[in-house]
Amino acid sequence: MKKMRVPKALLAAGVATGVALMAFRPRPTDETPLQRIARQVSDYYAAARGEKAYLHLDRPVYATGETIWFSAYVVDASQHRLDSLSQVLHVDLVSAQHQVVARRTLQLQGGRAYGDLDIADSLAAGTYVLRAYTNWMRNAGDQFVYSRRLSVWPASPLSPPDVPQAPAAPGSKGKAAAASANRPDVQFFPEGGYLVEGLPAVVACKATDATGRGLDVRGQILDAQNKVVLAAFSSRHGGMGRFAFVPGTGQRYHARVALPDGSTADYPLPAVQTSGYTLHVVENATDFLVEARYRGAAGAPAPGPIQLMTQVRGVVAYPGPRPVSAEAPASWRMPKKNYPTGIVHFTLFDAEGAPQCERLAFVQNGAPGLKISLTSDQPSYGPHAPVQLNVRVTDAAGQPVATNFSVAVSDAALSTLDPNAETIASNLLLTSDLTGYVENPGYYFRNQSAATAQALDDLLLTQGWRRFVWKEVLAGQRPSLTFSPETALSLTGQVVSQNGNRPIPNSQLTFLQTRPERNIITATTDAQGRFSFIGIPVRDTAIITLQARRAQGGTNVLIKPDTGPLTGNQPLPQLPQLSAAPAAVTTFVRRSRQAQAAELDLHPEKAIRNINLGNVSVTAKRAAVPRDDPRRMYGATGGTVIDFANDPTANSSLNILQFLQGRVAGLTISGSPPNMSAQIRGGGSPLFILDGIKVDLDAITNLNTSDVEAVEVFKGAEAAIFGSSGGAIAVYTKRANPNYKGPDKNPRPVSPP
Repeated sequence: MKKMRVPKALLAAGVATGVALMAFRPRPTDETPLQRIARQVSDYYAAARGEKAYLHLDRPVYATGETIWFSAYVVDASQHRLDSLSQVLHVDLVSAQHQVVARRTLQLQGGRAYGDLDIADSLAAGTYVLRAYTNWMRNAGDQFVYSRRLSVWPASPLSPPDVPQAPAAPGSKGKAAAASANRPDVQFFPEGGYLVEGLPAVVACKATDATGRGLDVRGQILDAQNKVVLAAFSSRHGGMGRFAFVPGTGQRYHARVALPDGSTADYPLPAVQTSGYTLHVVENATDFLVEARYRGAAGAPAPGPIQLMTQVRGVVAYPGPRPVSAEAPASWRMPKKNYPTGIVHFTLFDAEGAPQCERLAFVQNGAPGLKISLTSDQPSYGPHAPVQLNVRVTDAAGQPVATNFSVAVSDAALSTLDPNAETIASNLLLTSDLTGYVENPGYYFRNQSAATAQALDDLLLTQGWRRFVWKEVLAGQRPSLTFSPETALSLTGQVVSQNGNRPIPNSQLTFLQTRPERNIITATTDAQGRFSFIGIPVRDTAIITLQARRAQGGTNVLIKPDTGPLTGNQPLPQLPQLSAAPAAVTTFVRRSRQAQAAELDLHPEKAIRNINLGNVSVTAKRAAVPRDDPRRMYGATGGTVIDFANDPTANSSLNILQFLQGRVAGLTISGSPPNMSAQIRGGGSPLFILDGIKVDLDAITNLNTSDVEAVEVFKGAEAAIFGSSGGAIAVYTKRANPNYKGPDKNPRPVSPP
């Protein structure tokens, strides 16, 4: 693929190579098995150099027709510091049908970016998924993509909508499949991973509906003979709980569970092993107390000393080896002060260095969070009044802290809708390192009470670890680094035939950028019709127009920009339907509907969808641009034509609008460069067309008049074919006309200001 460079562009290939190589170092020859494992863990983290993304939104719920405003953070996955590896972030809004309905590509600066996503008023109301990711994050897989569920309510009269859900799994059909899909999911997770005959066991349980929401359940544990082994257990927060018992020899166990609808159902517990290890972790204010037991098969020799390793995001700690048996458990005391705040990953290794048991726990080192105070300059404000806020950030000791933060201003009533919603702390410290959906993650950081700590520990007994698999680490495998960090915004794609089936090689491509900087670049596609513009300068939003022609000059081609690194058909959880609206949401949607109606009163052109054309009489004019010229959008003719190419005074004007001023009846040009506007017969802003492509006013005013062959102004019924009530102004350039024979075929280049 040929790469056309925009000024000051940087390629990411060199960066990726450096990252891949830095993780490899010589292996010590005298290291112990546990030292070798610790080195392999550190090497894995160094090679992966993971990233995490987080989006701070302006509010928890939205209505159709509105805009999602957000502030983005990208940090390194280990230290949680603002990351400088990737400089491009992709943000998608995905429907329950796996379709990307809105997308933004943002330039990161020091790990920060700001952006917005428009929610089309034509979208169905329901639950959507907002996701954010860098290209580098793709090396770790889809599970590391930031994702968040969003409720989008209808801006029409409020009622719980019927939300289309994701398609059913292949092969599922009929009432039996529906009943199975609606049956609550109840799972059991032995602490450490296994149930072993005769060894005390703690078992966590988790009950959820089809969308991942927790369910309150209670039940009993029975053996294979339906004898009650445990009279009662029940879930606590989020459908999770735990119980303890000692598995018997040769037994299988199941739970008889009372479900929320009053019915009962049986669910199996994991099989009981005849031999193996167990791992048990409890904590106090200062330490984790770890206990391991072992039961061997009859006649088997005693195991060698076992070893414990712990790590938090690559920070590894391990004590000495311990002997173990069923009667004499091994135990360790692990001080919490040795770990950074986050998820502690406990792994028990046998004497040969093979992992046998795993357990997750959470450590909170020091006082959680920062103290942030906001002070306004006035006690109350009128509409449109400016607001000044003084922000003070301190640590737990009251000392000022230099911070990088964002502030969202929204309806106070909406802030109480979900007090346990995700925060940047719950995301970075918890959910970003776990598999699966975590309901109400903010609940686990609301306070430091014993009940909250117990609920968090229940969660970690039931959620899977996802940073690495021991088999890969112990084999010395490094993460596959297929995707490079993006160090600059780029635009890539392919030029194909109109039916999309055949690439068009050696196509002539024109790249026109009107803001924030002006650039015109011409290039040629490669043998596969591919193109790539790398290093697009953007301070806010880049307005870009692409034009393509065959090498022989034909315009019957299509430009297919690449839509982003991830496809729109990523696996998504079944999304819940919207329930009855709380009062705060009802009020919010009513206000949103009123605001959108007022906006349409001011700008009625935004409501235009389709126009049914009646009989239109057109008086033909001899045009400088032939009727069959491919630069004509929809083949439209009949406008007033101004011939730039044969008018020697055209080049003396600063821009196209200045030259048109006073030359077309009904066309009013206001202002002066660079702030100019156009109106046709007192209507709204006209539609601007450049060589058959809709563009904005900036694209027109930034063109050199010497580049222009002709301009055609469409008024009234002439413009109806474009769907524009404000008329249309079509600009035809010389470079887009392969048959142009006049002067200035190769106009002067446009340089950035």
